[in-house]
Amino acid sequence: MKKVVIVGSGVIGLFCAVRLRIAGAQVTLLEAEAEHPSPFGPIASAAAAGMLAVLDAAPAPHEQLAIESLKLWREFRPGAEWADGVRFDGGVHIRANAEDAQNFLRNVQRLGLDVSALNPGQTRKRLGVEKKLEHAFFIGDEGTADPQRVLTGLAMQARAMGVVIEYHRDVENVTESAVMTHDNRVYEADSVVLAPGVWATDKLMRAAPALQHVQPTKGHLVAVETDAALGPNLHAPGFYMVRRREDVVIGSTMEPGRYDRRVDESKVDALLDAARAFLPGEVKAEGRAWAGIRPMSPDGWPMIGPTGDVFVAAGHSRNGWLLAPLTAEIISAYVFGREIEPAWAALAPSRFEAP
Repeated sequence: MKKVVIVGSGVIGLFCAVRLRIAGAQVTLLEAEAEHPSPFGPIASAAAAGMLAVLDAAPAPHEQLAIESLKLWREFRPGAEWADGVRFDGGVHIRANAEDAQNFLRNVQRLGLDVSALNPGQTRKRLGVEKKLEHAFFIGDEGTADPQRVLTGLAMQARAMGVVIEYHRDVENVTESAVMTHDNRVYEADSVVLAPGVWATDKLMRAAPALQHVQPTKGHLVAVETDAALGPNLHAPGFYMVRRREDVVIGSTMEPGRYDRRVDESKVDALLDAARAFLPGEVKAEGRAWAGIRPMSPDGWPMIGPTGDVFVAAGHSRNGWLLAPLTAEIISAYVFGREIEPAWAALAPSRFEAP
């Protein structure tokens, strides 16, 4: 039985653990933080909104992989321990003007996604808001994963399948056949998978050179109260709004090069101002705001595959939640030596190596 050690218990690491266990590996998952991640802590997955949205503002090089990963979310959800934390209510996208709306529609149709144009009355009914909104589209191929519920459920699922998860295990160093922690524990492995977010040390980067390309990008989220019982995600100029199991959040800022998680009140105010201007009188601050640190590759798409002596699953930027199940599929294929599809190979870390 192949022994695999995974470093990092965000949504990427947990999905990889489950998928590798399904494939027959003996899996140990190591995490430096506590068992129950907080949105106020360093794990990016816990601080995220949890949107499963495949659309970018413009055509993207790996957009079909995003669509493929959303399909995997639908396939894996039934019967999973985290199933009640995921919804596929779709998303309402508001465009700035008629020309922007036409460009958006052409892009969605090109991708073959479930789309319908909404008149102002339909938009109000779909979202439950009072304001008349023009240039709106409903995308059925979109969902939401509640971060706290799904992370907890994935850990439950992994353990039920026999994955060993050890928290408070800060990794000191790795080789191709072992992981060493700061408390001098050694975990032997046939394969090592690193999913550390932005928190890789110099020693980890020496073992996995591709991690040098991962840069931090800070993003704020704000909890709000709304009169509407929001169903689908709302994508509007200057902000998005998502209803999770127990709250509604708006986001998100993008601040490259920032590691600090201190809340910047000016960024919070800007998000609230955008939401209040768009939906006057329908959005109120709930009193909580936080900042997460996204791991971003140079092109914004993840690095998945071999680098140095190990495998990495890193640099997912805004799409960590969306791409988690596909990332796990690709990592499993690499670990077990299966054929790597060309579209998967395009995400290999080697694309950033100097010629």
